[in-house]
Formats: sequence, structure tokens, C-alpha cells
Amino acid sequence: MRKATFVLSAALAAGSVLAGTAALLLPATAVAQQKVGATVGKYLKTAQDAIQKKKWDQALAAIKQAQAVDTKTAYEQYKINELLWYVYLQQGRNLDAARLLEQQMASGLMPAGEKVERTRTLAQLYYRAGNYGKAIQYANQYLKAAPGSQDMQLLVAQSYYQQKDFKSAIAAAERMTKSGQRPNEDVLQLMLRSSYEINDPAGTAKALELLLKYYPTQDTWQRVLDGYIAQTKHDDELLALYRLAEDVGVLAKARQYTDMSQGLVVAGFAIEGQRVIEKGLAAGVFQGEEMSRAQRTLEAAKRRADAERQQLPKAAAMLAAATTGPQMYAVGKLYFSAGDYANASAAIARALAKGGLEDTDGADMLEGIALARQGKSTEADKAFTAIKDPKFTEVARLWMMKRS
Repeated sequence: MRKATFVLSAALAAGSVLAGTAALLLPATAVAQQKVGATVGKYLKTAQDAIQKKKWDQALAAIKQAQAVDTKTAYEQYKINELLWYVYLQQGRNLDAARLLEQQMASGLMPAGEKVERTRTLAQLYYRAGNYGKAIQYANQYLKAAPGSQDMQLLVAQSYYQQKDFKSAIAAAERMTKSGQRPNEDVLQLMLRSSYEINDPAGTAKALELLLKYYPTQDTWQRVLDGYIAQTKHDDELLALYRLAEDVGVLAKARQYTDMSQGLVVAGFAIEGQRVIEKGLAAGVFQGEEMSRAQRTLEAAKRRADAERQQLPKAAAMLAAATTGPQMYAVGKLYFSAGDYANASAAIARALAKGGLEDTDGADMLEGIALARQGKSTEADKAFTAIKDPKFTEVARLWMMKRS
């Protein structure tokens, strides 16, 4: 069985990471300082004009001219570098920008009032550049001055995650959840993914519970289930996830409808498979080649579904004559496929009691879903909690949380 995973909804929003930087870089007196000579000042003025017009190559050329001046004071070099690292930032050269800003901070020329905010910017630059160790270093430095900064706390947690230091990522995220305020959704997503990565079922369950407690929206379900569905390949788990996605209203993608329908047909739920693909067609989710694929899927599902329908009138007799667990389970699957969840759950319960099933976890899951769809929450929970496989229990946990 391949492990499931989760989609982190968003790391740090790229557009907001360096908000306010330009205002810090370009004070009105930037080239009018007494210690900036006429020659260097001329080039810096040209660079500033180009920056205001977002002509980064022209700005860089003017800065290079200022750098080429033979006799420069330390202050002039500082002013040159102020514009240079900003241009690097705008050109996407985040590591070059970070290294230069770090040099500026160590120069002794940066005004004390700017250092705290520049530390924040430096942490963000290093995060963008993929130097997560440096990002953590400067984010923690900033947090000493501004301990309540949510974005810097998140950056620390994300940086640990990117380094695959999942325990530290969880610890950083958990600190954010203990503030007494509603936890940030991105923090909970990070806790969820990190707990999974270290095979911590309790941590995974806690993160899921918090996530769906504070953000029980279709968007949250979409993000959680899309991540599971994208990575899970175990058939029973995948079908359970698709069924849950349908029940919570987030089965929306054309490929998911066809994949679900095809998986159901192969697994012996052809009537259900036909219903699902017809539902997708009615919703108008298919276009172009996906429409052709859906039509082919529907044709195949109909052929198999017709065969199942021929068996339905005989189902009760088949169950009465069954002497083995697998025979009883086959009848339960037939009832489930047809949407007769009461008879399905009863037949599956008999099959589990009889024993001899190859996959009892799959049977427990199917029974749980059948009971849940009847509104029998207590009985469904008993079936879900009987599942033994750690990864499959996560899917069962999602089903149980659907009702909370």
C-alpha cells in the first residue's frame, strides 16, 4: 500500500512575502545625503528613476556604473548596495538579494530603526531562496523583537518542514495553536502533513480534528481529500475517499468522476459506477477528450451494471444459501452497489462474523459507509474503528469526522 499524503494549501503567499520593501529602500533623501558624492549620486539617481519605472535592467546598469567609480566611501557603497539588493529581488535573484542585505546589516551603517524590519525581510528572502536554515535563523531573530508575528512563526514551521525536520515543524506549529486564538489554517495543514510523515497517527488525528473543527468548509474538505486521492493507490482506500468526496460535495473534477467510476466497476460495484459517471455527465464536468473518456466509461459501466441488476432479484436467496464469508460479502457488495445500504450492511456484518475474508479492513470500511449512509453513526463508528491498517484508519477517521 502506498502512503497517503496531504496537500498543504499554501506555504507563504509569494505576493505578500516582501510587502513594504520598496518603501524601506527608497526614502526621499536616498541620494541627497551629504556623504554621497556627485559622481556616485548621479548614477544612483539614474538607478532610482529606472526603479520607479520598473526598468530593472536599466537600474542594474546604472548601479554597476556607480560601483565602477574608483574612489567611493563606505557610505556610498552602502547606498549602492541598498538599491542593488532591491533590484536583485525584483529580478528574482533572491539568494543574491539575501546575501547582499545580510552584508548591509553587518556593515554598521544601517540605521538602528530599520534593522528589525530588515531582519524580517531577510528571513523571507532566504526562505524564497531555499536556504531554510538561514530563514529560521533570521525569523527567530525577528521573533525576539516581535514574538506575536504569525507570518514569521509560520515561516519557521515551514522552513523546518522543508528541511524534513518534521518534529521541529510540528513543535513550531503547535506553539501557534496555543495562543488562544483560532489557529491559522496553513498551520494546521502543516501539522497534518508533518504528523503523517513521521507516522504519528495521534498527531495526524489531532491535526485533522482541529482543521475540520475550525475550517469545516467544502474548501477544506477539497484540500484534504484531493491530497489523499492524489497519492493513495490502495483500491479500497481510494474508493472510500472518492465516496467521502461525493458525500461531502467535493467530487468535482472530470478525471475523478471517471477514475472513480472505473475503479468501482473493476471492484465489483458496476451499478454504483454507472450512477457516478452519469452524475458527472449531468453536472457538465466533462469537456473535449474527457467527454469521450466519460462516454466510454459509461458504456463499460452499463454492461457490467446490467449483469449486476440481473443478480439483484436473487440476492436474498444467494445470501440465505451462502456458507462462507466471501460468499456473504459478495452479496453485501451487490446490495451496496445498488444503493440498498440496509441489506448491504446486514450482509457484510454476516460475512465478517463468518470470517475467511481476504481483506477484513475493506469489509469493515464498506460496512461503516453503508451504516453511515443510513444515518447510523454509532454502528458506523464501530465498523470504522475495527479497521486495523494505520493508513486505512486515517480514511476511517475522515469518515467519522464528516458527521462531527
